[in-house]
Amino acid sequence: MALSSWKSWAFLVVLSLLRLASRVNGVCECGYSVNSTSDPEYAVFTDLLESDFTRIKNFEDDTDWQPQVWELDPVAALGPYGRATRLQAIVPNPAVNLSINSKGIYGGHAGLNLLVPRNYTVIKGEKYLIGAELDSTRNDMFYGTFRIGYRTTKWPGTCFGFYWYHDDNQEIDIELLSRQINATHTLLNLVLHTPVGGSNLDALPGTFEVAAIPYNSSAEIHELRFDWTPTAITWYHDGQQVWTISNATLFPLEPGHLVITHWSNGNSLWSGGPPEGNAALLLTYVKAYFNSSDVQRQMDHEVRCQAVGGSDDRICEIPTQKGPPRYDGVKVGELPYFFSNDQARNATFNQTVYEDVKKSEGEKAGGAGYGHGAGWAQAAQCSVALWMVFLVLMPMVGGVMRFV
Repeated sequence: MALSSWKSWAFLVVLSLLRLASRVNGVCECGYSVNSTSDPEYAVFTDLLESDFTRIKNFEDDTDWQPQVWELDPVAALGPYGRATRLQAIVPNPAVNLSINSKGIYGGHAGLNLLVPRNYTVIKGEKYLIGAELDSTRNDMFYGTFRIGYRTTKWPGTCFGFYWYHDDNQEIDIELLSRQINATHTLLNLVLHTPVGGSNLDALPGTFEVAAIPYNSSAEIHELRFDWTPTAITWYHDGQQVWTISNATLFPLEPGHLVITHWSNGNSLWSGGPPEGNAALLLTYVKAYFNSSDVQRQMDHEVRCQAVGGSDDRICEIPTQKGPPRYDGVKVGELPYFFSNDQARNATFNQTVYEDVKKSEGEKAGGAGYGHGAGWAQAAQCSVALWMVFLVLMPMVGGVMRFV
């Protein structure tokens, strides 16, 4: 091969490798922070789970969530009706074009609908009400900030739950009963399940709070959130603090996962119902930023953070939702923010994201390495390859690698 050909080939190889090396670096290698640095509840979390439900066309493609299918007979469900979850109760309605408006392809607001039909279903000779449940695939969440964009049904008689769960004695819970919603207020049932607490109906003082928030949650999209740090568990709506628990002896001791439910069992003491109409809970997103209990995940974070010097400027601040999330009448940059949609900043480097392709250089779920250091392996391969090119070309250009 002529020297000029070698030069051209080497130039293309080096350029390609440099491009790859630049793509495996991001801006958030040291984590995602919540609250201000002066806040006693300031925390940095290493991992994320972000699901933008306004973009999902086929929910079976979302690897962050596992739809649940199960049945509880009326006795086990503690109501006059049994409870059953079905895949058919999970209905995506992605946006036609969010840069124009929030309209979904089936009409109405874009997002994921969890349905509770008004009519009961007979299963094994007994009456059941159908509902929906989603469990996060990640079950290694220990500490974190967890957020959901939602709009409740207008029909009384259902329960919407969003919670972190390990077991019945380790659970951080938000539940909204559609019968507790009126034109001006919505009640939030906030519960910390502990070995010394109890269920929603008989929780001990200090582990259960009912908070009134000044809006009708069936009228527009809002955000619910709870933060769990070593010093406090705090609940929020639309970025405003609602309630906090600082007694750390009540906090969970083991990792868990997220659960989203929409259901009814006809029990007048809780869900009420059945709903008089086909009840739809609309979800627009879930954002979770958390620490992982998985040793490999912890090592991944340590490696990628130390590789950039462990600098605080590689910690990305999580935007706080202030007021209801807005979708109409705003610029594209004012829509709810997702690190995993931020291609310009490469803000989810080495994270596992729900798409079936790499998004913002995060590793696709189930992909090679499953996010376990795969990005740094690429970077190492780039360095080795660059040195190989350098060593091969040195004799050919008189000991000096030049491209003209």
